Amino acid sequence: MPIYMHDEIDDFFMNNYLLNPSSVVETILNEAKIVIKEQGFCSFKISTIIERCRCSTKTLYNVFSSKEDIVVALFIQHVNDIIVKINMISDDESLSHQEKIIYSMMYDPMKCWAAEEEDFCINFLGVNPYIYNFVSPEFVGNLQVIFLEIKEHTQNMWKKAVEDACLHSNPEDILKCIAQLRGIQKGAVAIGQNKFLRQFGYDNNIEPTFDSMCGLVTALDWQTPCTALCYSNMIKVLTPLLEVKCMNLEHYGLPMESLKDKIEL
Repeated sequence: MPIYMHDEIDDFFMNNYLLNPSSVVETILNEAKIVIKEQGFCSFKISTIIERCRCSTKTLYNVFSSKEDIVVALFIQHVNDIIVKINMISDDESLSHQEKIIYSMMYDPMKCWAAEEEDFCINFLGVNPYIYNFVSPEFVGNLQVIFLEIKEHTQNMWKKAVEDACLHSNPEDILKCIAQLRGIQKGAVAIGQNKFLRQFGYDNNIEPTFDSMCGLVTALDWQTPCTALCYSNMIKVLTPLLEVKCMNLEHYGLPMESLKDKIEL
C-alpha cells in the first residue's frame, strides 16, 4: 500500500476548506438545499438563493461561479461529514480492528438508508461525471483532498491491525478484500439514495450488506475472532452518529410491493 509523507497529508488536509466553511458559505449552502428541494437539481435558480440569503450577486459568485459548483460543494459537505464520523469510529478504543473497519464502511450506507423523506441526499447525484465538466478547479481539488483523506484513513486502519499482530493475511489478500468491500459499500449507497430502487422494493433492511462485509473481513487470517462483531452492536454504535430522529430503514415508506415478494428457487 502506498505511504504518504505526513507533511504532504497535512498540506492536503489544510486545503479542505469546506470542512469548516465560513458563515457566508454555510448560509449559501443551507439556503441552496432548500431551493433545490423546491425547484429541483436541474432547474434551481441561483437568483433565488441570492434573494433568500440577502447577499449580493458578487458575494455568491466570488465563491460559486456556477450551479455545478454549488452541487459539488454540497456533495463535499456530505463526504466531510463521513470523514468526521469514520474518524470517531477509528478512535473508539472499545472497538476491535474488525469492528472499526466494518463500521467505518457501513456509516455512509447507513446514513443513506436512514435518511428521512425531507433529508437532502446528494451522494447519488454528486458523483455524476458530467457535473465536473462545469465545476471550478478549486472544487475538483477539494474533492481530491477529501478522497485522499479517506484513502489515508482506510490505509491506517488496516496497517494498525497488521502492526498490532491481529491480522496475518498477506497484502494481496487484504487489498482484494478492500476492493470487494468498496464495491458492496457503493452499491448499498446507490440503492439507499435512489428513490425508485427503494420504491420498488429494495428497502427491507441493510443487514445483508453488513453480513456481506463481515463475511469478507472475517475470512482473512485474524489472530482471534471478534465475538462482538454483530448487526445489533453495529446499530448501537452508528445510530448516535447518524443524527436522525429515529432509526427507520424503511425510507419514505412507499407502498410498492413488486420486488418484495420472496424469490422461490
